[in-house]
Amino acid sequence: MKKKTCGKGKLRTSDAGLCMRSAGSRCEHRCGKDRDPVCGTDGRTYLNRCMLQVEICRVGIQMSHLGPCNNISAHRENCPVSCEQAPIDGPICGSDGNVYKNTCQMKLLTCGQGVVRTSKKYCQTTRHCRESCWRVAKPTCGSDGKIYSNACRMKSKNCGKHVFEVPMSFCVSHERNANGNGCPLNCEGEDESLTCGSDGNVYRNECELKMLNCGAQSSKRRVQPVDFEKCRTKLNKCNKLQKCFKEVDPVCGTDSHTYINKCQLQIATCLKGIQLAHVGNCTALEENDFCPNSCPEDEDAPVCGSDGNVYRSLCEMRKETCGQKVVAVPSHHCRTTAQCNEVCGTERQFICGSDNKFYRNECEMKRDNCGKHIFVVPMKRCLTGFMFRGCQKICENYYDPICGTDGKTYSNDCFLDLENCRSRSLVSKKHHGQCGQPVTEAKNYLY
Repeated sequence: MKKKTCGKGKLRTSDAGLCMRSAGSRCEHRCGKDRDPVCGTDGRTYLNRCMLQVEICRVGIQMSHLGPCNNISAHRENCPVSCEQAPIDGPICGSDGNVYKNTCQMKLLTCGQGVVRTSKKYCQTTRHCRESCWRVAKPTCGSDGKIYSNACRMKSKNCGKHVFEVPMSFCVSHERNANGNGCPLNCEGEDESLTCGSDGNVYRNECELKMLNCGAQSSKRRVQPVDFEKCRTKLNKCNKLQKCFKEVDPVCGTDSHTYINKCQLQIATCLKGIQLAHVGNCTALEENDFCPNSCPEDEDAPVCGSDGNVYRSLCEMRKETCGQKVVAVPSHHCRTTAQCNEVCGTERQFICGSDNKFYRNECEMKRDNCGKHIFVVPMKRCLTGFMFRGCQKICENYYDPICGTDGKTYSNDCFLDLENCRSRSLVSKKHHGQCGQPVTEAKNYLY
């Protein structure tokens, strides 16, 4: 162990359970045949995450990214010049977590990054695209100013778009013959005066009750203010729910109120059933977005949007999402910007990135390529340009034991080849697995 991890500061642990193999696992997970391909750090595509988990347990590799491996070198990837005549086969969820209008746009915007198509369930604005909605009649007002039969129908009909639930008063004020009087769009400037509603929920003031009642035609559906003692038990229960820290990571509720963090929103959910509309600050619903027609080509400051997509700049985000009320949110909410501000350790676990460059560890690779889809690939991709003399071969640090004809167990076939070179072809492969414990060679990957 000391020989293999020289200079890495690795120590022996007293907890044997930290290693799957030493815990007695035979790495024999029962996997279904669902087709949801994922790419491993060994450069192989696995049918689904369960089959990759078998290899993670058996060999010690990791998941590189969602979707099949794209083993074409970044420098040799064919990229389209224009997408004007391209078929509209989208929206498409990319392995970088972004949603694209079609395959051509995905290849054009991510040229050289090896982004591939993945299941729609992995992207924020496409995960509800094929959802089967129950026939529940709970009218919902969308941020596009339209009324939907329920929230599920609203999301499925706006596949690939950032449309979220807002107070009904916003949609009622858009209707031609509707009387918008008495229907406030928000209650931000109102004083806090806790009000108990006849539905058993606790509201911040009577303004919130008016927002709730907006659009309710019959008096039976209207919520009236009642004696607060009827809500006292609920208020005490929700206040005891959890102590919220003052960490600032704003989220927008379906009442168009910005909560300081998700914890504060959970209390509002308990008190009055408010749900998450989207991450980030709420926008003024009546204001028209400023939509630029073009953006500077040299501007490159990746922005994470509340729709889950990463944009080249703030200008690019406003241009691409015109009218969808997308706001900039902290970088950790998007896949390719999650580690932009990460403080990386100094440990040396050299890896090869999909840009064919060496990095000290995975954290540094993600941090140095903020906003780009760079992932771990087999070490041989980076070693292609190096020339080794004699038997000075560099082997990857994964454990897939091979028993040699000399009776010794080698970590993987690369180390066996190294010994074979040094001994001048005296040692060859006896069987797969540790000496004395032969196993059938596993093959859980597609290609």
